[in-house]
Amino acid sequence: MADIVIVEDEELERRALRTILERELPDVRVVGEAKNGAEAVQLIESVHIDLMLLDIRIPRPNGLELLEMLRTKQLPTKVLIITAYDHFEIMQAAIQQRADGFLLKPVRTETLLKSVQDCLQMVPTETIRPAPVPSPRLGPAPCPAQPDPVSPIASVQDPATMRERIGALVQAHAYRDCLTLVRRQIEALHAHRETAPRQGVLDLSEILTDLVACTGRPLPDALARKIDALTAQKLDQRNHYKVQELFSEITDLLFADDEDHGSSAEARIETVRNYIERNLNKSVTLEDAAEHVHISPCYLSRLFHKHMDMTFIAYLKERRVERAKELLAGSSLPIVNVALDLAYQDANYFCKAFKKAVGVSPTEYRRQCLPSTSPA
Repeated sequence: MADIVIVEDEELERRALRTILERELPDVRVVGEAKNGAEAVQLIESVHIDLMLLDIRIPRPNGLELLEMLRTKQLPTKVLIITAYDHFEIMQAAIQQRADGFLLKPVRTETLLKSVQDCLQMVPTETIRPAPVPSPRLGPAPCPAQPDPVSPIASVQDPATMRERIGALVQAHAYRDCLTLVRRQIEALHAHRETAPRQGVLDLSEILTDLVACTGRPLPDALARKIDALTAQKLDQRNHYKVQELFSEITDLLFADDEDHGSSAEARIETVRNYIERNLNKSVTLEDAAEHVHISPCYLSRLFHKHMDMTFIAYLKERRVERAKELLAGSSLPIVNVALDLAYQDANYFCKAFKKAVGVSPTEYRRQCLPSTSPA
C-alpha cells in the first residue's frame, strides 16, 4: 500500500485527484491533503509519504520551497509537480530540486494514473508501509507532536549559500530567479525582528559586488558611492525599499551581457520579461517596454501574445499579483505598503484586483498563509 499526499489550494482539484486515485488505484491510500504550504509542512513532519502531488502555486511555503525542504531532509518521498504554468523557470527550478515528474493542468485522468504508477514503481518496496490497524479510541484523536510552527516568512540564507546560489543563477542566465532570490533575502533579513538586518545586508552587498568584479565589469561611480554609503546608514525596516532598489541595480549589472535587444524574437521577449520583473514597483507600460527593446509597441504586443499566449497587460497583472502574494506571505508590510510597492496608487483598487485574481482579499490571503496552530 502506497501513501500519497495531495497538496493543492483548490478544493475541487483536491477532491477530483483523491477520487480518481482511490477509485482507479486500489493499492494507493491518500493519507493527507493540504491547501497551503503550512499544512503540507505539518503532513511532512507527521505522516509517512511515498508520493506527493504538489501544486507549485500555493500559499507559502510554495511548492518549490516544499520540494527543497523534502530534498534537504533527504526524505525518499517522490514528488509529482502539478502546475498550470508551463514556464521554463518553474521547470528549471523543480528539476534542480530533483522533482520526479510534471503534470500540466488540467490533468488528464490517464496521464495522472500513469505518472503516479511510474513514480511508485521507483519507490523501494521496503519503504512502502502496510496499512495500520486502527485501535479503538474515545474522543478526538490527539494531535501528533509537532515541531515549532514554520513561519511563512522566508528563512535567511547564510552568505556562503547565497554566494553559491547567485553564482549558479548568473551562470544559468536566470535573471528573474536571481532577482527574486535577492529580494527574498532582503525581506527575510528585515522580517526577523529578533536580529538586526545590518550585517546580513552588508554581507549580501559584498557578495554581489564581488560577483560583479568577477565579470570584469566596473561599478558605475554613482552606484559605487551608494554601496559605500551603506556602512554609514541605519539599515532597518524604514530603509527596506531603498535597499531593495540598490541591490536590484547591482543584480542588473551581473546580467548586463544578457540584454539582447536586436536578436531573435525569443531574446526580445526574455528581455521584456526581465524589464517587467525589474520594474514591478513602477507604472510600466507597453510603450516603455517597447522602447527598451527598440521595437514598436504594436509589434511588441503581437510578439508578446504569440510567444507568451497572453497579452502584455495580462502578464504584467499576473506578475504583480504573484509578487503581492510573496509580500503578503513573506513579510509583515501593511497592505497599503504592498499596494504602493507594486505601483498601485489606490489601496482599495489593489484589494479589488487581488481578490478578483486570487479569490480572496489580501487580508484573508495573509491569514491563510499563517501557520496553523493546534490547541494544547
